[in-house]
Amino acid sequence: ECTNLNSRLFAYNADKQAYIKDAKAGTFAQLVQAAEKCPVCAIHPGTPLNPKEKNLDALIKRAQRFN
Repeated sequence: ECTNLNSRLFAYNADKQAYIKDAKAGTFAQLVQAAEKCPVCAIHPGTPLNPKEKNLDALIKRAQRFN
């Protein structure tokens, strides 16, 4: 579950739905990993905030099916 992956990046709202709490508190890799694990396919990683993050080409490719 995404909140276990990074509780600073993801949180639950009052309706117990996960949301991105602070996009700068995690990595693009964590967003992609959370999207891959999300049982309802509700996470759309978008584009990386940090252009210097490692393995971006591979991560962007993995994220394509969720965006």
